[in-house]
Amino acid sequence: MSVRIARSPLYRCNRLSVLLPLLFLANACGEQQEAGVGEAGVPRQGGTAVVALNSEPDALNPLISTSSNAGYIYAELHDGLTEMSNELSYEPRIAASWDLAPDRLSITYHLQDWLWSDGEPLTAYDVVSSFALFKDERVASPRRGTYRDVLDATALDSVTVKYTLARPLPDPLRRTWHHILPRHLTTLLAPGEVRNWPLNRAPLSSGEFVLEDWAHNRSLSLARNGFYSGRPALLDRVVFRILPEEGARTVALETGEVDLVFGLSPDTARRLEKRQDIRIEAVGSRSFYYLQWNFANPLFADQATRKALSHALDRARMIDTLLLGFGRAGVGPIPPALWNFHGELAADDFDPEHARTLLAAAGWRDSDGDGVLERDGRDFRFEILTRQGDPIRENGAVIIRENLRAVGVAVDLRVLELATGLERLRSGEFDAYFGLLNANLHGDPSGYVHSAAVGEFNSGHYANAQVDSLLELALGMTAAEQALPVWFELQEVLAADPPAAYLFYRRTLVGISRRLQNVQPHLLSPINNLAEWWILPADRKYRSE
Repeated sequence: MSVRIARSPLYRCNRLSVLLPLLFLANACGEQQEAGVGEAGVPRQGGTAVVALNSEPDALNPLISTSSNAGYIYAELHDGLTEMSNELSYEPRIAASWDLAPDRLSITYHLQDWLWSDGEPLTAYDVVSSFALFKDERVASPRRGTYRDVLDATALDSVTVKYTLARPLPDPLRRTWHHILPRHLTTLLAPGEVRNWPLNRAPLSSGEFVLEDWAHNRSLSLARNGFYSGRPALLDRVVFRILPEEGARTVALETGEVDLVFGLSPDTARRLEKRQDIRIEAVGSRSFYYLQWNFANPLFADQATRKALSHALDRARMIDTLLLGFGRAGVGPIPPALWNFHGELAADDFDPEHARTLLAAAGWRDSDGDGVLERDGRDFRFEILTRQGDPIRENGAVIIRENLRAVGVAVDLRVLELATGLERLRSGEFDAYFGLLNANLHGDPSGYVHSAAVGEFNSGHYANAQVDSLLELALGMTAAEQALPVWFELQEVLAADPPAAYLFYRRTLVGISRRLQNVQPHLLSPINNLAEWWILPADRKYRSE
């Protein structure tokens, strides 16, 4: 199915074909070379870039989307009241300024004139209605827990929004940041039917790009937003090709069919860095691979069993063989790139003998001598669910199965397409999930480990009263240096009573065609400065069909 999107006023040609053989015909129409006159090295407008994705977004609706690719693309369509800079501080965007009340119990934003991509004004009423949707139980957004300490948002007039806080917060800008959706469309839709909204596949834009076309499981294309109120994007358009297999993404980069691939495997990156036409960037990451236990399954109810399973896993082997050293062993849900990472906390060491001892103490025995442990008449056997198209997960799952088999635990593997796997994860239809998670930038793992976050990102139904208490304490402290010891204690508690086996933190490896200029992958996103990419007229090779 292909969804057609209203065209930007800057659109001068027919849509870019998603069939790559047609792309290689010479500049036939509209790469706007007259806008690109200038010396080499000087940014100029025009051109089309092609980016490979390993899967398509689950939905381009921030109320419900959970895939990282959805987040990357939606960020190019959306501007918030504020924007996080490369230094991870908040800067003005739609809001020109803001005022924090002396008692720190409210914050008021003052908006600039801004437009939606259909030409309608973006106002304080859009902001307030969007916030209400994130808090609406009928929507059941996985992000609603972020706003527990924000009581309400009120439009004082069309350009002024006031948020009322439940208590003084150390980071009111972050706590009141949320995506903004067009009120003139969302008020026509039922909150309880959000998963069927047409906006999921045809969003309006407030950012530098608009969604131009979406061909299911084939491609998405973005075009420059002609109604954008800020600095316009340099590229005419960006095509995202959906290539689930890493080998296909790599070949497409090598042959010039795509210009950028992120999430390269380490061995591929090592090989490609020898080429003159491709450069490799290794970017600090907030990503971590983990094995999520489902606490609805009695196999994982006791702490000793979960710790035993963690000690049975050879993280060093995974890092050496899967990452070629581009990573480090995982200790918890706060990655090393974040400000409150507990650097003195050690990962569970690979110790199969200790794992067997813990399992025996937890009541697991191989009574029938078949090599598989039992307890209460039940074999220790479970299924690990993971997604296809990621060689780290596909190969890593094999190592995990081998490691656990060595201590008497039988594992079945099920590899599914991303959307199907995420649906099973959300619905709780899994024993264990081998996943990749992008931690938020603020070092707050509440969405994954707070007991109130079940139905958000706490898919394993983990609950620990001490964890909840420490989270509430840390998040209520207005001074970061005062909160840091609390964050460290939280990570120690999570290490002793793990919601998951945290496996390793990886660096993001990005392959970039040298025809693309000013590409700066970042911790925020591998396509972080997409609006600032540009291509010399002599290096433009696609035409629009």
